[in-house]
Amino acid sequence: MGHETEIRGEQAGGGLVIAQNKNNQVLFVGKKVVNQKRQNLTQALETAFAPTRRKAMRAGIQPLDSAITAVWHYRYGTSSPPKILETHWHEWMPAREAIVWQLENGQWVPICKTVNHRITHNGDFNAWWIFGQAIDTTTLGLWLERVLHTPNATRGDSPKVAGMMDLLVTQGMWDASLRLAYQLEIAASIQDAFGGKEPAKTAPNTAPSQQALRQWAEICEEVWQKYKCPRYLSDKKNLSDFENQIVDISLRISPSYWSLKQRTAFVRTAIDAFLHNDIYRATQQFLSRAEGSFGLVTVSTLSAEHLVLSAQGQPMTIGFNVPEAYMIYASEPAAVNAVLAGMPESYRLDLDPTAGEVALVGINHITVYSLSQGREQPDAELKQRSLPMQRNPYVKPPTSETKDPVATDIREIPQVLNAIADDWSNPVSLNCRSAEQFTKHLVEKVKQDRKIDFRQRQTVDVLITGIENSLWLGERFAQDLKTLFPLLNVKALSANQILRQLQHAPQLHLGPNSIVLAISQSGQTFPTLQATQVLNELYCKRMIGDLFILTGELNSLMGAALSQSFAQGATFNRRIFTNGSGHRSAEAATLTVAATQATLTELLFYTAKRMRQAFPDSTPLGMTLTEKSLLMLDTIKADFLNRSVVALCASRNSVGTAGTTSKGESIKSVDHQKLMRQGRKWALHVTETPLVWAIHAVYVLIVLGWMIPFGQVLSVTQLLLRSLLFTCGFSSDVVLSLLALLHPKIVLIDIGIAIFGPWLWTIGIRFVQGRQLLARTGKRTIVIGDVPWVHQLLESYVSKLFSLSYGIASLEVHGANPQDHMVHRFGYRLVRGTLVLLGVPDGRRCQMQKEDENAALMTGKQADGVRSWGIGPEVVALGHNSAIAHQGFSSAIVLGSRTNTLVDGRVSLDQQVVIEELRETRFSSFERLLASYVLFWAFAKRVTSFPLLQYQHWKSQSRTRIATTAAPMSGSNLSLPQVESALSLAEPSELHSQALLPSAPYPPTITDVPSRIETPLDRS
Repeated sequence: MGHETEIRGEQAGGGLVIAQNKNNQVLFVGKKVVNQKRQNLTQALETAFAPTRRKAMRAGIQPLDSAITAVWHYRYGTSSPPKILETHWHEWMPAREAIVWQLENGQWVPICKTVNHRITHNGDFNAWWIFGQAIDTTTLGLWLERVLHTPNATRGDSPKVAGMMDLLVTQGMWDASLRLAYQLEIAASIQDAFGGKEPAKTAPNTAPSQQALRQWAEICEEVWQKYKCPRYLSDKKNLSDFENQIVDISLRISPSYWSLKQRTAFVRTAIDAFLHNDIYRATQQFLSRAEGSFGLVTVSTLSAEHLVLSAQGQPMTIGFNVPEAYMIYASEPAAVNAVLAGMPESYRLDLDPTAGEVALVGINHITVYSLSQGREQPDAELKQRSLPMQRNPYVKPPTSETKDPVATDIREIPQVLNAIADDWSNPVSLNCRSAEQFTKHLVEKVKQDRKIDFRQRQTVDVLITGIENSLWLGERFAQDLKTLFPLLNVKALSANQILRQLQHAPQLHLGPNSIVLAISQSGQTFPTLQATQVLNELYCKRMIGDLFILTGELNSLMGAALSQSFAQGATFNRRIFTNGSGHRSAEAATLTVAATQATLTELLFYTAKRMRQAFPDSTPLGMTLTEKSLLMLDTIKADFLNRSVVALCASRNSVGTAGTTSKGESIKSVDHQKLMRQGRKWALHVTETPLVWAIHAVYVLIVLGWMIPFGQVLSVTQLLLRSLLFTCGFSSDVVLSLLALLHPKIVLIDIGIAIFGPWLWTIGIRFVQGRQLLARTGKRTIVIGDVPWVHQLLESYVSKLFSLSYGIASLEVHGANPQDHMVHRFGYRLVRGTLVLLGVPDGRRCQMQKEDENAALMTGKQADGVRSWGIGPEVVALGHNSAIAHQGFSSAIVLGSRTNTLVDGRVSLDQQVVIEELRETRFSSFERLLASYVLFWAFAKRVTSFPLLQYQHWKSQSRTRIATTAAPMSGSNLSLPQVESALSLAEPSELHSQALLPSAPYPPTITDVPSRIETPLDRS
């Protein structure tokens, strides 16, 4: 479970176990660690916890007899840096002994207990509502220090949640109940705890003192002794009598200026808190007033056999294994799947982060409270929501761990891409059903708006959103969709920007016919998930036409946000696309990017074909391709899958020199070998510095170490010269005389070697390895020049491959578009030895690509011309046209390709231009991307294999494979009225006349196959 949770961040972590001491007092045994840069958090936490566990056992502390309860948390810091103090678990008040009234055998009895509450929290705590206003967490922390009379040195937001639990958990404790009641009913403002002043560290503490609370509690105890019978308190009249007696007696504890109404409210709130505020109810009260996002776990020594798990804007998954009687939970669903997938009589329940839910869980039971509905969920509903883990095709265990996840992902690309093609060739597949729904909206748009001048409309027809890789792929898809349908208003926007604009700026221009496509590989990237939840509300209100998502697997939080059930046989809502890549652990993404690109290509072609079928005799939305041209693209796609992808992707580890077929069979590949060689050659530039350092260290060790046995420093120059003279036949006397004569010069030479030795060794190494002799020494810089979506993806990929590299063997990575701004951004930063990978379009395809090719080559030559001492950057051109090998660059990698034999003479010139444009954007540039994946993987693999400098190149220090907190925008407090007021809808006055588009009857949706989730394509 730990290894699967790491992908949400592993900067620090903590764990605790509920135990009991020799006196049967319940307590916590816990440990926290801050993860080292290249360490694995799961292993580090296990190692650190082991001595803590042994120490506790030696002291006679043992796990509970009834149940072993453990709480583990991995942290990615947002509100404070990773420190032990800031790491979860959190507590505000330390453990203390107190008399707690509890029901035992039907009677209220006072028991001396250890009182200690701890929490773990995923998400962001922004504010808490009290005194009619939202109090930010910084101010709340100062207030809690005074109300609880406990200082706290933490800076983060989560410790304040722990403080709120100390305030709100009051069941069976009169002093705590009265303290809470005072703040809720008597205190008029937050300033009341600061002597009437603004909250500050230096302000006085005027909250009720602990002594005053004890005195009040003693008075309440007097009356409580008469009414403590549970049956008596269950009667409303008797409970009212109990309240009235305390109200009357409260005159002894309340100031004279308290009104009767205030005293009555104070007493009733205190009694209610005393009787009911356990950790389950306290968590409900906290979240009902909280602003932010919460994946919250609450645990208390007063409720040792239960945990309270909460989800509001953050995921929380609970799993039960009935036969073996255990319960597990995790913020990452894959962690639960890793344990329970395939287990008989095991179930998974995902709390609803949109509606907000609080769950009280034990070993084999659960109670769930819905914050939005204000009630507990019926058992029947929970049973319906529970997913069986055995024989459920949509709940699969994560892929098996490998030493090199990047190599595994690259090797599996051909198989996954062919599986995607097979899936889309099946008209009843889930992807095709969703594509049918997607296309149907465009068809209806054309039919309904036949009198609209699409060029004059401001309303967005298709909005595509995502973050990082998903966004860049979506932007490319948006441009290609626009190429096919020029009159379609397509917009691609970051999910963070969508959240911002939904809250503040009426710039989205969404309307009742707008379609939104949200892309997220994990299906839970925080900004995209938040945007999906808000946009789905708009869809339900018919304020947008439809909302679709594209994820790595069907079962995802974004899918759940669309109200899609993942139980076998559940109705499929036709709004989910999947790329079939599944759950992947490598942060340096390859397969997931390739699968998303391939899926978007399939959606693009599917949409074009269905639109052509619906309007065979017209150009809907200005459609640019004919049916024949679409068939040409299918042929190009098949050639790409069967030849190009197979030739590029590796089949084995770093020594592999073959590609793999769609069935995983190895074949020899010249392209793959060239890429591997180039990557390993570039790795020599990076490993040069540690190698030189090692050589010079050996030199210094020998020269200075000579003093230990011989009492003097060894003169390497003298030793070499002496050996040379003796070899030439000179006598000993002559040699000694010459050495004495040349002694000053020999010393100067030795000094020169000591000072300039590293540079000399560098020149020697470069000469032996056949590399540039006079390139700058030190840290290298890579500039990736290609079209925007490719260089953006590669810059992210290479940066992550080297994110854990040591400073002595690291590099800087940049990217730019050689057809646009590369010269302007990097022309003045190029130096001797800068590494430039230049992606060049194939100019043989058409005139437009010829111009793009010329632009890229011109940029490469201009970069190559920035020289010093006759040495410039090392430019490697990558493309399909063999002419790039004759442009004077340092090297060129020519990928195998066909020219226009698939297209020439079969379509008109204008059709060929569009076909070749789409060939470049969907396949040729994609092929350069895959080739670069292999090259840079070989590069990183060689660097990370250098002795003493090894690291895991497939992950980063923070390990945020999935961004699960605000990054940086948060939509957790975005309300639908805000969204409705922010949206700018198209006005009828914007519509203008246009010639009617003749249309054929739209091909009917397939009705002979039920639209239900049955068995998906097995991509294993």
